[in-house]
Amino acid sequence: MYKKVGKIVLIVGALCLVFILAIGFIKDRKDTNEVTAQGNAVETEKDNKEQENDSKVEDKGIKELRLSEENLLLKIGDKYSVEVEGLLADGSLIDLTDDSKLLSHSNNEDKISIEDGEIVVLDSAEADDEATITYVYENISATINVKVEAAEEPKEEPKEEPKEEPKEEPKEEPKEEPKEENNESDQNNNYNSNDKTVMIDEDGKQVVTNAKDIHVLVNKQRNLPSDYVPDDLIKPDIKFSFTHEDPKRYLREEAAHALERLVAQAKEEGIEIVGVSGYRSYKRQETIFNYNVNKRGYEAANKVSAKPGQSEHQTGLAIDVSCAGVNYKLQERLGELKEGKWLAENAHKFGFIIRYELGKEDITGYQYEPWHIRYLGEDLATDVYEKGLTYEEYFEQYMLNE
Repeated sequence: MYKKVGKIVLIVGALCLVFILAIGFIKDRKDTNEVTAQGNAVETEKDNKEQENDSKVEDKGIKELRLSEENLLLKIGDKYSVEVEGLLADGSLIDLTDDSKLLSHSNNEDKISIEDGEIVVLDSAEADDEATITYVYENISATINVKVEAAEEPKEEPKEEPKEEPKEEPKEEPKEEPKEENNESDQNNNYNSNDKTVMIDEDGKQVVTNAKDIHVLVNKQRNLPSDYVPDDLIKPDIKFSFTHEDPKRYLREEAAHALERLVAQAKEEGIEIVGVSGYRSYKRQETIFNYNVNKRGYEAANKVSAKPGQSEHQTGLAIDVSCAGVNYKLQERLGELKEGKWLAENAHKFGFIIRYELGKEDITGYQYEPWHIRYLGEDLATDVYEKGLTYEEYFEQYMLNE
């Protein structure tokens, strides 16, 4: 009988142990399932958000690709990353620069290539080589033209050639000499012997003798010396339409600080103005002009681009500006936007004028450029603005015989 009772106790004990183990297993399984379910829920939520972000572009629909640059002048060895934005159906912009769906290719891979999303000018390239870079997002595309410029232009060029002596010499030369050469060059038809700020060089061109003067007048008749480089160029602390280091970020110190004040005041009034192109060397202007001649023909190029030596950009006192409304490009439409109107009405308060005005093409020699502002100092800029004159007209009427 005792044996029987003992067996029963053992069986009951074993059953209890199995029952306890089973309960523990079920609890562990439940906990594991709960953790797995929670993890899956988190991952599902994350995936849903990612899908939502991915579909956001598709829902709104990209209507147009916008690039940070339209044309690029790069030197051999340069690398440049173009910023790409998509214009959505609701008018907003979305950054596509690092989007995996964005594709790009060059039509001249042997000279100007795409590496890791950057435009790269290879060592095999030579000056004046060109390429068209095409960016494609789904079925939308946009292009940028790239040209290789001469590599001789050093970045430290602004500090290198402070040749001030020649600017003094013309004042000592005989004033009668130009009169004899007056009829020998079409460029000198408007030469006035009373103008003490120009001389005639050996090629028969009028060359200004006051290149460093804040008030210097530079145009198609009044050339800067080919070796003139301002010796006080600095970078104004403003936003530019590009991110790479470039001499066109520079302006003469006085103009640079005035531009900083202009941009800051515009920002306070809800107006964003960004720099596009400031200082250009004689060499760079030569490259740009030749590029435009090849692309447009000589006559058309001469209306939109200055010949080397005739560009205000070489003075370090002029800069092209733009805004988001024209995708940071240089377009006449800027003059119709609030940014362009604000600039036209307020630039003089900071010492700048709109240099090439609408309807004054026959006087200035250039098409309307609401983006090109020239520094003259507050007093002179305000007087020019209030009299409603171009700088050519003002110079002839009020400054020529001073």
